[in-house]
Amino acid sequence: MTSAKPLHVSIVVGRSSHPQAVIDDLWNRALGAVGQQAGQMTGTAVYAYDRDPTVTTGDQRLTVVPLAKPRGGRFASLVSAAAGKPGPVGVAGRLLRDNLESRGLARTLAGRADLQEKFRSSDVVVAADLTADRSVWHLRNSTGAGLVHGPIAMLHALREPLRK
Repeated sequence: MTSAKPLHVSIVVGRSSHPQAVIDDLWNRALGAVGQQAGQMTGTAVYAYDRDPTVTTGDQRLTVVPLAKPRGGRFASLVSAAAGKPGPVGVAGRLLRDNLESRGLARTLAGRADLQEKFRSSDVVVAADLTADRSVWHLRNSTGAGLVHGPIAMLHALREPLRK
């Protein structure tokens, strides 16, 4: 990295049964991708939780922000029940559930000006799962950051600023 500006990575995790593992994996891969410049790298990880925020960080360069998942009403419980069914009803239920969770996370993140500013100033913003994709792609017109999905795309996007 030739510039004096440290590299900043933002990670968004929507639905995951193990957000700690997902965040740790993406952060460690990012550190490995930048190599010697890892000391200058900072990060922000945002994850949605159901009951209690449980994710911690062992690295002072990574800030972890928990977001409570929006509570669903009667319609959400019907969709959840349909998602558990086999066949076409289950497929439609899972698609609708993913869409509702994605919209809820995007709305929650859009309401947080501090996180939006962090995302806009990031070099790379990575969506860890499908429900986080909508939140990340909403940034496409407001940042020059690489907006990616998953670890492999993140590694390629991280190497781009290092070449400059």
